[in-house]
Amino acid sequence: MSTLRVMTFNIRGAYHDDGVNRWEQRAGLNVETILRHTPDLIGFQELQHGNLEVYQKRLTEYAYALGPRAFNEEPHEYNAIFWKPSRLTMLAQGGFWLSETPEEYSSSWNAGCVRVAHWESFHLLDANIKLLHINTHLDHASEQARVEGARLILQRLPLLCHEQEPVILTGDFNCEPASPPYSLFLEGGFVDTYQSADNKHSNTFHDFGRITPVTGDLVEKNTMRIDWILQRDRKNIFTPSSCTIIHDARLPLYPSDHYPLITDFIVRPRG
Repeated sequence: MSTLRVMTFNIRGAYHDDGVNRWEQRAGLNVETILRHTPDLIGFQELQHGNLEVYQKRLTEYAYALGPRAFNEEPHEYNAIFWKPSRLTMLAQGGFWLSETPEEYSSSWNAGCVRVAHWESFHLLDANIKLLHINTHLDHASEQARVEGARLILQRLPLLCHEQEPVILTGDFNCEPASPPYSLFLEGGFVDTYQSADNKHSNTFHDFGRITPVTGDLVEKNTMRIDWILQRDRKNIFTPSSCTIIHDARLPLYPSDHYPLITDFIVRPRG
């Protein structure tokens, strides 16, 4: 029996004017949060070069791949995947744009900006199994773009892995559970690990403390639990043992305007 700890984390790009929570002020806390929780596999959203420069110096036990860029001009933005080579070997990687022309830099369906999906195929060394990790960020402005983006990810799955291969899907989905994209993923065989761990509803986006944790009560604007770790696992190899929203902060500093989410899996290979 093995374990795997997976994190999804929208880190808020390095080039925003966020006052006291600008990247230069919160970068140390951001890295401390990641290192304290020691994930084996991370799906980052909104990673920009300024974030990457810090991670290259501080997250030295991780390998990484950036995937397709979400902006064609500086500052480029990526749905990067980081992993521990001591636990995982990367076998293949790729990505596609969430649009009607997914092989080229593009957007569709009234999306507010260009969106991408980044995938990595891994060998989990101590369990001797293969898994697929997809990391994405659905559109914030257009429900049609979120729905069609979810459909495209599901349509691409047969091209990326065998039906019986475990799939872990991380991301900022910019919509709540029970939304149309969420329902599409569940209809496609995915399970919400936060629900599997019997958690109560809570928010993951907090806008640097303007939205209270745990209850999701409003302070300035509406939000939902929009960051998810989903899994599709036909052979029941990965069992979520816990799924936690991480509320690390050192007020008035936060690691990001989103709380990271961590799922711990128990891995039981089956013949």
